[in-house]
Amino acid sequence: MEENRLVWVDCLKFLAIIGVIGIHLSSSLLNNDILFSSNWFQGVFMSSFFRFAIILFVMASGYLLLRKQQSIYVIPFRIKRILVPFIFWLIDYALIKVFVNGALGTSWDLFDLIEYLFMGFLNPTNISIQFWYVYMILGLYIFSPILSRWIQNAPIKEIEYLILIWVLISIFQFFDMDSILLDYLRYFTGAIGYFVLGYYLTIKEKRILHDRRFGLNLFLLGTLITMFGTVILSYILADQSLFFIQLGDITPGACLQGIGLFIMVFNTDFSKIDKRITNLIVKVSISSYGIYLVNILVINLLEKFNIINFNAFPIFTMGFYIALVLVISYAIIGLMSRFIILSHFTGRKSVSFKGIRPKL
Repeated sequence: MEENRLVWVDCLKFLAIIGVIGIHLSSSLLNNDILFSSNWFQGVFMSSFFRFAIILFVMASGYLLLRKQQSIYVIPFRIKRILVPFIFWLIDYALIKVFVNGALGTSWDLFDLIEYLFMGFLNPTNISIQFWYVYMILGLYIFSPILSRWIQNAPIKEIEYLILIWVLISIFQFFDMDSILLDYLRYFTGAIGYFVLGYYLTIKEKRILHDRRFGLNLFLLGTLITMFGTVILSYILADQSLFFIQLGDITPGACLQGIGLFIMVFNTDFSKIDKRITNLIVKVSISSYGIYLVNILVINLLEKFNIINFNAFPIFTMGFYIALVLVISYAIIGLMSRFIILSHFTGRKSVSFKGIRPKL
């Protein structure tokens, strides 16, 4: 393993991709047809537990990109590294939906297929729900040269001011308050707060932010808020409520989870951890973007052959299914990366393990 790797950042990405797979697997249990059943409660718990996933990806990227000033000349390279694998997999998903799932019906022509692909690029969630992340992270990457130049020269109070406004606006947005003021403060909403937090939490000299127990308490509190919030609201409404489980996870529970895990990982001494474990963490981290793009395809395939089946005790089988999807997704990305013509399409660099550190 390369000596200058930031293993703690790799660990964030490792946990993030585990969380992503956990969210995608447990989502099938958030079903009105099994509302208030044992499986539904287990699904709520597992889905609540993994809400940190995308937040850790964004915070890791925020740290890597904001710790030094970024040149605008690297933007085309970064866009290419995000878009090329995305385009490849989006087309794959779209063709499977058309030829296997009959997304265009039985009578369609080439123009219908082209239109379907074009509309898919405009709104990729119509092809596969996880693709929303790609356009979100692209926006942050494009904005990062301006943000990094400001943040490297800004007093910490100014950074805290941005985070404070982001928190307040996010609260208003979470409770869906209708105000024209919010329309003009959209700059402070969304993932940008997590992006900045990923850098801020590493430079803020405050004892509590270096206390792993504090991080664990934040994580547990965030999990409980999401879980009990979902159960209580569902009982009140006599219908499944996903108010605390929202796309993008700009929710109090997910926020506390992400910050808590970040604090725990950042303050972990990885030199004391077995090298075999850190090697595994780094290898998965390197392929995390490709795994993110392909994992739903793997899950759908395993469900089709009834290999993934949550009929009984899902909470006990979830760990096995996560490991299975991770291994298969990693194998697909690794296999494709061996071919030069496909190496750019996997989301993983076709370099040896000791190569330069990739950035998500």
